[in-house]
Amino acid sequence: MTARRHGAFAQHRIEVRKSDGQREPYSPDKLRVSLRRAGASDAVAGDVIADLEPRLRDGISTGKLYRMARSALKKRSRRSAITYSLKRALLDLGPSGFPFEQFCGRLFEAMGYAVTYNRFLQGRCVQHEIDIIAERDGRRLFAECKFHNRATYRNDVKLPLYLRARSLDLAATGEGRHDDFWVLSNTTYSEDALAYGECEGLILAGHNTDHYPLTRGLINEHGLHPITCMGSLKVAQKRRLIEAGAVLCRDLIDQPRLLEPLRLEERQRERVRRECNEILDRGKVRRESP
Repeated sequence: MTARRHGAFAQHRIEVRKSDGQREPYSPDKLRVSLRRAGASDAVAGDVIADLEPRLRDGISTGKLYRMARSALKKRSRRSAITYSLKRALLDLGPSGFPFEQFCGRLFEAMGYAVTYNRFLQGRCVQHEIDIIAERDGRRLFAECKFHNRATYRNDVKLPLYLRARSLDLAATGEGRHDDFWVLSNTTYSEDALAYGECEGLILAGHNTDHYPLTRGLINEHGLHPITCMGSLKVAQKRRLIEAGAVLCRDLIDQPRLLEPLRLEERQRERVRRECNEILDRGKVRRESP
């Protein structure tokens, strides 16, 4: 897009409507950053933005803007479009938090940890249920998984305050010994939550933090994309697979029998396998890129 064309568009002062009803100015720079994080080249990101802007209208929802951007990106880089959909795919693991717990556990396993789920441990004062216990080389991590069905939900400071109290109660006993306490969320954290977590040594992972394992890098490196990022299956089919224990795309490659209850025609099965392999290859490309 030329500077003249962009300047003409900027005069329209397009605002974007977020899911909570609030409005904010449309930012091509913000959109470009999100596209680049998905692996799109600067040239491709520029082409996507140039494609979208003439079609934007004041008050467009963030959801519609996302769908338009993903569609435009898919025409130019299918692999980048897969990663661009990752945040939405994590949200679609709901409505319950159980699949998200399983997804987080698989991320820890990819980092070499032995993982157990939903264990009860005795603290000094009360008993606690731990979502994930991950152990490796003598280190023991506890993790609390916080799944939300609204992308705009922001975990406030009450969450790390509560978890710090739990950590102290557990650390007072041999059974509750741990080296780190993680909090994993599919949304974001408030500034106070992040500041308190850093001050008290909690590890907060989410869409506005740099901590593993909720980063695109780890997910691409190990091919850990959730099946909800697939477009070749209907929502109901993906829900059925999740209920059967298939959380990741690679599960459908490693265990083809998981597809049997869907009673897909061979052509549909091949389409699913092809998309899964494309997603895994996309991670391989990102891993091998300089």
